[in-house]
Amino acid sequence: MNRKVMIAINEMDAANQMKQVLAQNGFHVLSVCTSGSQAIQKVRMLRPDLLIVNFELPDTTGLEVAKLLAYDKLCTVILLMNKSQTEYAESFRGNLDVVCLNKPFNRTVLIRTIDLILSSKQQIKRLEAEVEDLKEDLETRKMVDRAKGLLMKKLGLSEMEAHRKIQKQSMDHGKSIRDVAKNIIETL
Repeated sequence: MNRKVMIAINEMDAANQMKQVLAQNGFHVLSVCTSGSQAIQKVRMLRPDLLIVNFELPDTTGLEVAKLLAYDKLCTVILLMNKSQTEYAESFRGNLDVVCLNKPFNRTVLIRTIDLILSSKQQIKRLEAEVEDLKEDLETRKMVDRAKGLLMKKLGLSEMEAHRKIQKQSMDHGKSIRDVAKNIIETL
């Protein structure tokens, strides 16, 4: 599992402590930033799986960083905030790829949150790939059915004969069934 993380916290001591905790738990910390602009630039360059960002940064807010990264679909963000900032951030969070975590937090909660986020992202990627495969299969079936219909109508073949003809052409010419069906549709 990819476990590439970046940190954007304006206090370098806190950032280095977090880096050490993450490294001890098997995460690869790509970079530690102290400003929002630096974090955005490095996320674009390094492509981490996750950015842990403080709500308060010298040049912007962590929420603004999260909005920009979510808009560009660059990575998931854990937004660290105090209780007074939580309500404000939650009202803007909407469909952003952001998890809010209240400070102070303990290490176990942070590590479990990161693990959950990264495993969920991995599952989502698998499901998206599966959906794309299913869409491709459905398109192929539609094309084959259309080609079979044309063969049945133009050549007077049964459905089974039309299907066999498509399969035979596929094998004889070393083409996919989809390509053969597409060619039939285009020529008939």
